[in-house]
Amino acid sequence: MTFKQKIYESLKRRIITNDLHAGQQLYEKELMREYGIGRTPLREIFHELQRDGLIEILPKLGTKVVSMDLKMLRETVQLRKELEGLAAELATRNIAPNQLDEFRQLLMDAENIDTSDSEALITMSEIDGKIHEMIYSIAGNDQLIHIIRTLLDKMTMYWFQVGFSASEFQEQFEELELLYNAMSNGDSSEAKNIMKRHIDHFAELIKKHIF
Repeated sequence: MTFKQKIYESLKRRIITNDLHAGQQLYEKELMREYGIGRTPLREIFHELQRDGLIEILPKLGTKVVSMDLKMLRETVQLRKELEGLAAELATRNIAPNQLDEFRQLLMDAENIDTSDSEALITMSEIDGKIHEMIYSIAGNDQLIHIIRTLLDKMTMYWFQVGFSASEFQEQFEELELLYNAMSNGDSSEAKNIMKRHIDHFAELIKKHIF
């Protein structure tokens, strides 16, 4: 990973986990000094983050982290639900025994997290991301992976922005447990349906916190 890629990943993680919060202004000089990077590569990183839908670059007004937009949330859920369902369906047809073992271990790691720990939410988010990334990879459709990764980042960012607790996040792994069982049984149709319900549940929790 190049120096610029490391900074991109660092900024993306800080935005998604609400360390850089919704609506916060991002000042070039501060970030250049903090990361030891020049203006040109930093602006290239900003354009990547803008393409990811995580920041806004506004002429004469500067750069800021995006705030939650209900229309964007609805559209993201609609897309992610269908694409994640397809990914789960394809992955079930392709998954190997060692990959099922990896899935099982990630679920066990999530189950053993102490929800009172200050880093619990971030740790669970990382495990959730690893499970979804594994499913995308096993699905084996490069175009699907490219589209769906951005949607996952947005949904995770919304999760942190509305201030969910670690215990609420842990509920998500109950559905992923059902998904594991369906994939273990080779039931691609059931895996697809479980994943779609999982995305719906995620969205409903976000709406509950908003309203």
